[in-house]
Amino acid sequence: MFKQYHAYLIGYYGMQNTGDDVLLYISRWASQHLLGATHNKVSSAGLIKCNEFGDIQAMPESRFRGHQRLSHYKNALQSEKVIFGGGSVLHSSKDIDFKRHLIKLAGQKASRAVGVGIGPFESLKAEKVCAKFLNECGFTGVRDQQSLSIAQTIAPNANVKLTFDLAPLMLCHQTKCLVSIERNGIMFNFCQQAIDPFGNVNNDNEQNRIDMAVLAIEQTWQQTQEPIFLVDFNNHSQFGDFRIHQQIMLRISTDVPITHIAYDPNPFKVLQRIASFKATVSMRLHSAIMSFMANTPALSINYHEKCRNWCEQIGMPKTYQFDAQNIDPQQLSQQLNQGVGTGFAYPTMKPEEAVQATLLNWT
Repeated sequence: MFKQYHAYLIGYYGMQNTGDDVLLYISRWASQHLLGATHNKVSSAGLIKCNEFGDIQAMPESRFRGHQRLSHYKNALQSEKVIFGGGSVLHSSKDIDFKRHLIKLAGQKASRAVGVGIGPFESLKAEKVCAKFLNECGFTGVRDQQSLSIAQTIAPNANVKLTFDLAPLMLCHQTKCLVSIERNGIMFNFCQQAIDPFGNVNNDNEQNRIDMAVLAIEQTWQQTQEPIFLVDFNNHSQFGDFRIHQQIMLRISTDVPITHIAYDPNPFKVLQRIASFKATVSMRLHSAIMSFMANTPALSINYHEKCRNWCEQIGMPKTYQFDAQNIDPQQLSQQLNQGVGTGFAYPTMKPEEAVQATLLNWT
């Protein structure tokens, strides 16, 4: 067989989303340094230019219906294995079937899904297709207990293990260690909450969340006198965080010192920036995960089951968790004020433990 690549890396890569940028970097690094897959092909929606990544070319633009799918099939056929690197990837029957096709073309026993979430399924068909995928894929590392329970129920004989999100492996790079600097300010990150796979939202809920965000930020400034930073983790033209952050900034009192920080394609710079804040309030999952990695106290605004699973997994205090549909501005600002004044509570899990759990994806 004409195998040109050791591995074909598949994910939501090249879509200007910090969480996916992290997953790509780790998948590429780990496949090379932990699996010995030194010659890889990456599936990316756009051209990536970043010193830490090296240039990654985008998938070809579609010239006819099914062009990109055929390109995926070609890349898989030319690879010894497929690696699905992180994310909530196992919930849609159409997408799971596509993944099954890829590993059949490459090599089922050698292929793996790492640091992934399973469900909630869009249909009973998706659940059945996922069971087939788990039985066919050489190894699946799931990032939370709920995903493991689902896997054990629908595919009890599959090679599935409880591992961890991939992101903490960023801390393994000696040349990329965080620089200790004086912490200043409080970071907030908000995003839209989709109500279906197409990204549609409930406009009333979105407006209510913006109202609560404005109140929470103004009260936080009044109580802590800490400068406020709004940080984008997604730069999508329609679903990007900047749309929400712009609406918030337009309504914030001019007395509040607030800075908007745009999406940065370099995840190491993002991690270092998070390490410079006294605390973060995170809606995006990987905003919370990177705060944990940087030992930055984090409050989590949970908009999805994956956020709640993360908080439970690391042992985040219940008082630091908020429902995205019903944020209590006063309670949130009080937690920040108390933490800044007398010290924050930290998760029961340590970043060093998370690194060891993450390595289970690759051993």
